[in-house]
Amino acid sequence: MKYLSQIRAGQGAPQTLEALYGASLKGNDAAEFRDDMEAAYAAAPESVLLAAWHYRFAHAAADAGERRPINWALAIPLSLLTGLVLWWLSGNQFVFQDTPHSNAPYLFVLITPVIALIALAFFAVTRKQGYSLPTALGVGLAVVTAYAMWLSVKDINYRQIASAHLPLLSWAAAGVCLMGVRAGAKNRFAFLAKSVEVTVVTGVYAMAAVAFAGITMQMFQTLGITVSESVNRLLFLGGAGLMPMIAVASVYDPASPPEAQDFRRGLSKMVTTLPRLMLVLTLVVLVVYIAFIPANFMQPFRDRNVLITYNMMLFAVFGLLVGATPVSADDLSESYQTWLRRGIVAVAALVVLVSVYALAAIVYRTVQDRLTINRLTIIGWNAINIGLLGLLLYRQGKGGKARWIESLHSTFSVASVAYFGWAAFVTLATAWLF
Repeated sequence: MKYLSQIRAGQGAPQTLEALYGASLKGNDAAEFRDDMEAAYAAAPESVLLAAWHYRFAHAAADAGERRPINWALAIPLSLLTGLVLWWLSGNQFVFQDTPHSNAPYLFVLITPVIALIALAFFAVTRKQGYSLPTALGVGLAVVTAYAMWLSVKDINYRQIASAHLPLLSWAAAGVCLMGVRAGAKNRFAFLAKSVEVTVVTGVYAMAAVAFAGITMQMFQTLGITVSESVNRLLFLGGAGLMPMIAVASVYDPASPPEAQDFRRGLSKMVTTLPRLMLVLTLVVLVVYIAFIPANFMQPFRDRNVLITYNMMLFAVFGLLVGATPVSADDLSESYQTWLRRGIVAVAALVVLVSVYALAAIVYRTVQDRLTINRLTIIGWNAINIGLLGLLLYRQGKGGKARWIESLHSTFSVASVAYFGWAAFVTLATAWLF
């Protein structure tokens, strides 16, 4: 609510509100200004000036489908740069010297920060709303990445932690660049939803690039030509490395806030439809799985791999819930909303049961042995996800059917902050605790 008091004080002065909006654009806080303006209008709908601003933003959101031309003049060179950097970093000279027979590449840790840093440049140039915030975020991410690399060279266990958590920090940097620091719940959720879409599109494009590289290799082999290892990496890894920036440019309009993106057509529609269909299958699997737990109750208490599977399931289901949640209810019938809400609540409730069971198992193993960096990380993620799912269920019960979408948005907004906080703590602090 950074601008709310100033908006209320200036609701009779058009020039004041226009100047305030201009300041929000320069400070990358336009989304927060819109949220505060909507709050002021809701409290004083009789104000002609606030109503004008309300319809101004509503019209801009309605025109989101008429997306600005994609900035291919910038996206394509940055895509080429991404592919070349990833290819270069995949060389044999950039490997962790663990054992003579098992050397993991630096890309194990660096791949998502590299992509995020180049994406920040794309966002900053395309948005044309100042470079101070993207620069600060880029420098901060680069420093954290360098710190993580320094520790990863010395500690293989920390390297696994860094490779799992740097993607979250990279994603958070991109989100802050696009939304500002004080984004509203709807903007944060819209960014989450678009992130899922960008990930899916990147995967599809990357598979196409790998298939193209494979066909190219086969064609040369038919002529008896042997392609060098370096060229092989350039075709496969460099080709796939082109795709993240192409996907971002194809799916996301950096000049518009997350909530003003197009969620109703093309792949956006598919990315929301598929998770909703998967809710039914997930619900069936969870019911059957929980029914089998009593007969195999001690298995996760003995087997570490079972606990890893549980945690992968927990993140997958949380992503499924985000993908199934609509940005708005405009294109959903009332009966569809009712069943969708029931499915989300049912899956969340069952996952809480499985997650509490998994948390009990990891705590038991810790008490029986000792606390390690991996166990602390898993306990933290389990506790956070259980708390978030519990918050989701509480808000759904308290808010009722009328505000069920807004309640989900606010819960996932809290989740984005909690995920960033724990990822930052694990990346920066845990290496010094063990």
